[in-house]
This record gives sequence, structure tokens and C-alpha cells, in this order.
Amino acid sequence: MNMMNFHRRLPRFVILIALLGFLGACGLATTVPTTVTTEPIGWDGESIVYDATAISRFGSGTPSGTVHRDTTNDTAVIWNTDASLDNYGGIQTPMLSLDFSQAVIFRMEVVECYTQYIVKLAVEGESEYFYVLSDSGASGVISINVVDAMLSDKYRTKNTQPDPGYASGWKYDGEVKNCTFHILAKGPDGIKQTAELVIRSIAVYNNQTAVTGVSILSSAIQEGVLERLKGAAGVQLTATIQPAAVTDNAILWSSLDETIATVNASGFVTFTGVGTTTVTATAAIDQSKTATVLVNVTSGYEALNDLRNGLASIAYEGSTAEAAFFEDLYATTWSDDEEQTVSLSTRDALSSRISGGSVVIENYFDPFSSLDVLEAVASLEAGSAGVDMILTGSGGATVYRNINGHLYQERYDESIHIAYATYDTSWHKMATYQEHGIVVWDNGSVRRYDITVAAVTEIAAYTAADFADPTLWIVPDRTRQAEDPVIHALSPALVSLVGAAASIRQNKYAEAKYCFGGLVSGMLQSEADKTVEIILDVISLNQMNAYVKTMWEIKILYYQSATGPVISSNPLKIASGNTAGIQTITFVPAHPYFRLYLVVNGSDIGAQFADATMQIGSLKLHSLD
Repeated sequence: MNMMNFHRRLPRFVILIALLGFLGACGLATTVPTTVTTEPIGWDGESIVYDATAISRFGSGTPSGTVHRDTTNDTAVIWNTDASLDNYGGIQTPMLSLDFSQAVIFRMEVVECYTQYIVKLAVEGESEYFYVLSDSGASGVISINVVDAMLSDKYRTKNTQPDPGYASGWKYDGEVKNCTFHILAKGPDGIKQTAELVIRSIAVYNNQTAVTGVSILSSAIQEGVLERLKGAAGVQLTATIQPAAVTDNAILWSSLDETIATVNASGFVTFTGVGTTTVTATAAIDQSKTATVLVNVTSGYEALNDLRNGLASIAYEGSTAEAAFFEDLYATTWSDDEEQTVSLSTRDALSSRISGGSVVIENYFDPFSSLDVLEAVASLEAGSAGVDMILTGSGGATVYRNINGHLYQERYDESIHIAYATYDTSWHKMATYQEHGIVVWDNGSVRRYDITVAAVTEIAAYTAADFADPTLWIVPDRTRQAEDPVIHALSPALVSLVGAAASIRQNKYAEAKYCFGGLVSGMLQSEADKTVEIILDVISLNQMNAYVKTMWEIKILYYQSATGPVISSNPLKIASGNTAGIQTITFVPAHPYFRLYLVVNGSDIGAQFADATMQIGSLKLHSLD
């Protein structure tokens, strides 16, 4: 769910919190090895299924966790009212005596989650909580082998402070330990609002054989690839779970891209489009165990001569069937397959970037700007102004273009015209449009390109030097809280220029729990209900070790007007990551006036990286028209 919707749901949360204050934990429920209704009698050491009634009787897993029974929908609703940086709260199961010489399966039916949930295992006498699931919002039946989950790459590093025993597997392997599961709803960082997790049942199984693997079988699979023509007869896949002793053999089937191939609940694959996708078989009892098969759906035009003949056969009369056929050719993997290298003539009202292999042109054209209009007049052709896209290659070429479903065939001379504005009796900015192109060079080679022209309105554009400009970016300073108690309560960063990059190093204040710090932008403004796109150029990030890595984060402070006051006294995180490169973030602001808090974060669960530093090249914001 979009974080910005949080504000729209706040009144409901506040009312429910007030009504449910008396419904706090009232002791531990006892249980039976079948579905629990009204008379739970206890865990038998092998299995237990808690229904919504039993879950509503669980004790609180944290001081801020509470649960109530929704009789209308037969669910248990878990609430978190914590406003700390961790910002999670929830419930805990009764004590269970788990035998770790066998598989321990945790299963939870999630009806709805706002915004994320965490599941931890608590072992009696152990100060550490062990992560089983975290930072997930997936709904449906979630089922996982507890030990395998804790030892996964995602959670291993969260479960090693100060644990001495993960070097050779689970520290209690083969032992019987008293344990409880903590099921926690997690809200946005630092926001004083409630998170909600709605579940229908929780089950724990300690009588299952551990799943070690899944295999997909079919005589149609050759060297790990299932290949068929688009529209060919479907293929039935079969999946088996290892070892044979596993009694629950249910399989969950999925396709990564259903526009290319679909798969139904029994494993029957249908070939719907051209391209490559992955079909996955997942063990329902342990959803960390999967098998995949690569599905390659062909068009029949993979040979270059066939491709050229196919392009030549199109009448280019604007029919829907022609456009669909062209898209099949464009999606084909040709024998001389390569992306077309392009360059663009530049102008002030346009900029370009590469995103996912595609060229994205940001159209800042302002019909009321005399400079923009002069530039547009200079490139006016047949009622439209544009820039020239220059193809990299030798000799001539024929270019086949699909612009928003309309096909064009052009003889390439020196460039291709990319329109960004039109003129009738006045100037108008072109709406956002998509273009696919296939270039057939006279020397026999074939290339393709993909262009998006995005109609946008610029909000702000910062260079590396701007981050060191105190008139544009504010470094929080705790000695200046009287000046601004919100901005100057935040943790600061150290900023310096290193060549063409702004080096931003975390510089937390002494009492801060985590290692992070940042800069606060000047006041920004967006148009109501418009999507805002942030383009952040992260040049580099350092790291403490292979597991504890520096993160970039973007948080937001909302204001009632350009002069205040602040609406959200705690910054709301809208994006984060630990990789360098061009980062593109989109969100719909809940309020038109806001500031950004650009954060370098050196914290991880159980580890702190005081030297966390990132280098930033630029940051741009614009609203999508």
C-alpha cells in the first residue's frame, strides 16, 4: 500500500485505537493440535492451528501490541501503536516445546497487511530474538521452514548479535527448546501512527519431514528451457518435492511475466506472448523451496531474413493487428540481436537518461517561456517541434517506428525526429508517449531502440555543489532547535565536494540509537494529486563488511504552506537502497508543500557503521504531467 494513503486512513486508526484500548492482552491461550475454537487445551508437541478466536486471546509481544477479534470477517486484527524508530508491535503465541531434530513449520494466513509484518522466534533463556520473516507485506497463506528461514542470507546477519553459533548451522540443532513466536505489525519509520496486520489463522507443525528441494519435470523441457511458438498448444508441467517422505506435496505455480506465458494451479503452461519468462514451482509447505524453468516463447521470425520479410509485409495502415504483429517482432530475440546506440541533440527544456536500457527524455517545455518557444520554432516541422535522435551505425537504414500504437516506416537520413511540442494557433507540450523502433541497416545488421518522452514539470534540480550550499540544503544543528525544532532535531551529515560528487557522511548526534545523518532541502511544492518522480544519482556507497552496507534513504516532511507549520514532525521514509546508480522513485505527495531529508544510513540490526558515506552526483524532482 502506498505510504501516502496512510494519512487518509488515520481517522479510522485513531478511532479504533480508542475503542480497543480495553482489549489488551489478557493472558496466554492454551491450545489443541487441531483448529482451536473456544476450548483450547494445549500443544501436543506435533502440531497446532490457532483460529482467529484463539489468536485474539494471545498475550502482547511488545508493550505497544494489541489484538482484537473481527467477528464479521472471522479474523484477528493485530495493532501496533509504537512511535519509536523501530515502530513495531504485536502479539506472541503461547509457549511451545519445539524439537529441532525435525522440521519446524510456521504457517500464517494473511488477509491484509498495512504496512509490513515481522515474525520472530523467541527461545526461553535466550536474550536474542531470531528473525523468521521480516519486511514483508505479502498476503495469502505464508508457510516457511523456521530454521531454513533463520539461516537464509536475508536473516543470518540479523541473528548473529551476539550469537556465537551460526558458523555451522542453527545453534540449537537437534535440541528441544521452549519457544514462542512473536507476530508483529510494523509501521513506517518514525511516524506516530498505527500499523495493522489482519490474519485468519496461525499454525505450527513439528511433525513434518523437511523439504530439501523441488524439481520440475516435462519431456518438453530441453536443457532447462521450455521453448514454443506464441499460440502453440500448452504444455503440462509436473513438480515433485524432495525427499519422498514429505507428505504435503502441494505445489504453488507462478509465472514471472504472464504477458509471455501463464501457468495455472495444476502446472499447465500457455504461451501468450513473445519473449522470455520464468515459471516457478514452490512447495506450499515450505515456500523457501522452489524450482524454476526458463520459458522462451518465439515469434517464428528469429532469422534476420524472416524478420526483414515480416517488417516488409506490414501495410502500415494503422490497424491494431499490425501494431500487435510489430510488437511480436520487436520482442523477438534475433540472430543479430543488439540494442541500438543513440545520441540526442540537447536543449535546455529537455534532458535524457538511460533507465533499464531505455532512453527516457524528460520534456520540460514551457509554452509561456520565450526561450523554450524560440528553440521550438527553430525545430518546427509539419506542426511539431522536436529533437533529433542520431543512430550510431554506418551507411543508410530503414527505421520502423511504433509510436503509441501507430506504425511508421521511414528512410533514415541523418536523424529521426522526436516530437516534444505541437503548434496550431498556440504551443502545446506533447503528452507522455512511448516509442519502439527497429532499425534495419543497409549493411544487413538489425538493431532496436526504446524511447519514452515524459511530459513533466520541473520542481527542483540539484547538482553536487548544491548539496554544500546552505541556502539550498540545511545541515541539522541541535544548537539551533529554537530556530526550527523539527529540522534541527534531526541527525546531521557532514558534506564535502569530491570532484564532481557531493560526499555525504553520517554524523549522528550523541544520543541517537542508530548511525545515520542527512541534509534537509529547502521548501518544495508539487501540484495536487500529481505523481512526483525523484531521480537520485548515487555514485558510490561504502560498507563496513559484506553484510553491513551503507544505505541511502529519502524521507519527507510535510508542511501546511510554504511558510509552515510542519504537519509531520517525524520524517516519513519513501525510499531506500544500498546500491549505487541512477535511482528513480515515484510517489504522490499527501500535501503539496514538503522538504526532503536525504539520509546516509550506516545502521543495521545489531551492527553500527560510523563511517557510512555516500557520494551523490545530482538529484532532480519533477511532477509527471
